[in-house]
Amino acid sequence: MLKIRTIDQANAEDRRQRIVMVLLFSVGILGMSYLVYDYIRIMNYAVMSEDLDRVDPFIKQLKAEGLVHSFDIPSAQMIVHEEAWNGKSKGEKAGMITQLARYCAEKNNQERWTLTVLAKSSGAQLGGLGRNGLKVN
Repeated sequence: MLKIRTIDQANAEDRRQRIVMVLLFSVGILGMSYLVYDYIRIMNYAVMSEDLDRVDPFIKQLKAEGLVHSFDIPSAQMIVHEEAWNGKSKGEKAGMITQLARYCAEKNNQERWTLTVLAKSSGAQLGGLGRNGLKVN
């Protein structure tokens, strides 16, 4: 059975469809903007030199400072002392995570940069870089 619509009903349906299309377009634009923002943010912190031999002394220095308890390259995990980690600025933490994630990816012959930073005392995740982007606590 065919339903007859009035002009007002047709106009209201057209408005609803336009609103839905505008909302979907807006969500798509916002999603793409976030991807670009996250990529740029990660790339801004990736300032490690191409010479990967310079990273090992850097890790030794962090261990000597009491920041890093252990650094496992195959599993891309760094266990840190929470008090020393909290003393660093968010920018320093992000730079460290990004650089060491790149280092692990190079050493493990992986395309994706990943690193997880865990607290020694509580085992809580303090930061990381992976599928969900860069997270710094």
